[in-house]
Amino acid sequence: MSLDESQRRSSFSACIAWSAWSRRFDYSISNAMDRWYGPRGLRPDDPENAVYVFTGTPGIKPLSEIAPAEQDRKDGWYYRGKHLDMFWTFTEDGRSYLDEKLKALGIDTIVIVGLWTDECILSTTYAGSSRGYDVVLVGDAVATATANQEIALRVANSTVAKVLTTDEVIHYMENDFVMGKPGVVKGTRFPDGRKDD
Repeated sequence: MSLDESQRRSSFSACIAWSAWSRRFDYSISNAMDRWYGPRGLRPDDPENAVYVFTGTPGIKPLSEIAPAEQDRKDGWYYRGKHLDMFWTFTEDGRSYLDEKLKALGIDTIVIVGLWTDECILSTTYAGSSRGYDVVLVGDAVATATANQEIALRVANSTVAKVLTTDEVIHYMENDFVMGKPGVVKGTRFPDGRKDD
């Protein structure tokens, strides 16, 4: 490894965004989930899969082992969404909160981990692709409580993402990653990520 390459690798850091999905029945967001589950969800006293948060939000706090530091929280890298797609949280002027955070840093590739593969993960994967990001889905770092894990990974890998293992991502970051010049391949001016004119 040359000195220049060594310096480049030691100065590299990855940006991490944490998001949590929670939703109350009274948020006035009407879509198919509301129409299907009704104003208080299916069997709200004994839910099979609670769609809404009724009393507080202790279940959406990140695990302490992977929780954001206080500075990350202050910088806005931890946020709560109200929709399965984590790009579907908006600023006051109607822009995607996550999209704006990523664009501000010139990020063009997102690596997705988390829960649930067939809901939030797949929704966010498609949304990221639609916004022009290259999407890597870490197959052994996502999970779901349904029987759809392998199906969701197969669909994502064949349509909008590259599904890799944790070891493959780490190997790439340690051995093959090269920081590209911002704006060479993708732009930030258009919502679909096409190169700026």
